[in-house]
Amino acid sequence: MRKFTILVLLLTLGMTACKSKKRTLKESEINAKIDSIVGERLQEINTKAMEDLNNRISIEVKAKTDSIMAAQQHRVNTSRTDSSKIDTAK
Repeated sequence: MRKFTILVLLLTLGMTACKSKKRTLKESEINAKIDSIVGERLQEINTKAMEDLNNRISIEVKAKTDSIMAAQQHRVNTSRTDSSKIDTAK
């Protein structure tokens, strides 16, 4: 029993001795840490955004091109139909 009590006492003293005292940071140190974290994260976000853009650009450009071409074809077909109506009316 005595050995157990000594062991518990030593463990308790060891744990309290190992506690590090919390250091309060100055506002400038806090801002420096925030800027560092934000700077790294911002670079990651920008890199990921550029990768996403490069992956999506060909898909989106093709869809837009197809849409423009369809609109132009529709306009050409419409103008042909309108001109044939004018010719028959004469």
